[in-house]
Formats: sequence, structure tokens, C-alpha cells
Amino acid sequence: MICSVGLTCVDIVSFLPHYPLEDSDQRCTKQSWERGGNASNNATVLSCLGASVEYFGTLADDNLLQFLQSDMDSLGIKRENCPIIQCGTGPISVVICSEETGSRTIVHAKGNLPELTVDDLEKLDISKYSWIHFEGRNEASLPAMLTRIKEYNSIHSKTESLQQCANDLKPNYQKAKIPVSIEVEKHRESLAVLLPLADVVLVGKDFAMLQGAKDCIEAAKIISTKVEPGTVVVCPWGDQGASYCIARSNPADVDVKKQDAYVPDKIIDSLGAGDTFNSTVIYCLYKGMDIGTSVDLGCRIASEKLKIRGFKGIKDIVQKSYPQLR
Repeated sequence: MICSVGLTCVDIVSFLPHYPLEDSDQRCTKQSWERGGNASNNATVLSCLGASVEYFGTLADDNLLQFLQSDMDSLGIKRENCPIIQCGTGPISVVICSEETGSRTIVHAKGNLPELTVDDLEKLDISKYSWIHFEGRNEASLPAMLTRIKEYNSIHSKTESLQQCANDLKPNYQKAKIPVSIEVEKHRESLAVLLPLADVVLVGKDFAMLQGAKDCIEAAKIISTKVEPGTVVVCPWGDQGASYCIARSNPADVDVKKQDAYVPDKIIDSLGAGDTFNSTVIYCLYKGMDIGTSVDLGCRIASEKLKIRGFKGIKDIVQKSYPQLR
């Protein structure tokens, strides 16, 4: 089972013919309530791809709780370990999607939910998970949580210790009992503390540019110097595709490769395309595919998502056109 750790929220999504003018009165062509948030979206896409998945994050005991729980249940996403906060207010996002350009504009209200703590993690039986993915948003508690899993892996390594394999070419996630991936996306320098603590890091454009990167190739080179040797680094860059590499002790030994994007003729809905890419890469690595194939399929499925509204159509697309993901 894969566990996806982080935020869930309610997205109020409105599709308009074009982005609205300020102080105007316009009608949308479609409006819906969706379950959103990066980690929650990751769980949705992983479920659509066929993974057994659990969402782990704080939930508010408010009027939106039943909606979020029912939507997870409809996709078979487990959630029984989520702390439910009494008198809490869950986050809500208002999302405007332009049918003219395919862009999405998000206005987020964070609510008052506390972040998960290492004590929350300690209540989990982590031995039942075969992969744990973290949304990089909680730098106060995540280092301790990630360190806790590292300690578990050091005791329960598969066949050989990480120390024994430190100099080979095998990526760390293939050696770990529970591989850990983390998305580092937001434009916050403080998130850099998380990079050395995961086996797979998925680094968004905003954070990579904060580190001085001008493109995805440069991003992978820079990030590979900030992680442990053997870490897989993946840097998606929108319509420019994505780069990837395995970090090495000697930066000169790092071989950065690039995968081109598959840009559709028309973009219907770009909300969650990045989450779709990340989830597909994680799922493919989890299934034992090589890194290049995983990134290629991440780009392909993200492109498919751009052509549909929401995530739930991904399941049918995979069943019809991507037998390698079944």
C-alpha cells in the first residue's frame, strides 16, 4: 500500500470562457466541488492508476468533512488514520479555470487545521506500507517524521544495509524497506532541509528557480548536490518536459537526462496536472519500472489529464491506452 501524506481541501472549481475582468459579473459554463490538495490529489491519481492507497492528513470536524470522506470512499482511498480536529476549519480553494487558455488561478483559504506531527506518525503501523509519499509543506515536523522512517529502514533494510551499498549504482529507493518520496514545490527556502531525507525527490519549478535554476536540466544538477548519493531527483518543468538523475558522491558523475513533454492540441483543465505527473512517476517506480520509463509515462499521463476535467477519467484512459500501467 502507498501512503500519501499532506493536505486535503475542498476546491470550488469554476470554468469560464475566459479569465474574468475585475469588478465584472459573469456566468461560468460549469462549476463543481472537488476534493483537492496536493497529497489528496496524489492519492486520487494513484487510486485511478490501480494502487492501493491511504491518505494521511488532518481533517476538520466541520460541514465539509462528510463530502471529503465520501469522495475518498468512492475511490477506495483509505483514511481511517487521519486525525479529526474538533472545532477545526478545513482549507478551501476557489479555482478559476479559463477555457480560452486552459490556465487555472487558485485563491486559497488555509483554515486553522494543525499540521501532522511526529506523534501522529508514531501512531501508524508503518510496516504495512510499501511506499510513503510526503507533500513538502510542513518543514517544522517533517524532518523528524522522515528521520523516523529512515531509522525504521536502517533496521529493516531489504537484503543489505544502505552503508554496504553506498558506492554502487543502485538508487536508494530500491534498497529501502519503505521507499520515501517527497514533493518540494513551494517557493520557500526553508523546504531545502527536507531534500536529504528522501529516496526520491520531485522538485517543482518554483523551488528550483529559487535555487538558481533556469531550466530543468540545471535544476536537476543543482538539486543533486543537495541530496544524499543514490537519491533519484526528478524536476518537472511544465510544457518543457522534465529532467531526472541519480545523485552521486561526485557531482561530475551525475548523468542528467531530459524527457520532452507531450503537449496536447487543446488544454481543457490544467488543475492537478503536476500532481498527476508526480503520482504517475511514483506509481511506476513502485511497480518496478526504470526511472526513464517512469518519467516518460509521467509526462504522458499528465498530458492526458490536461485533456479532461478532473482526475476520474484517468482510470478509463489507462485501461484503454496504457497496458503497461495495469
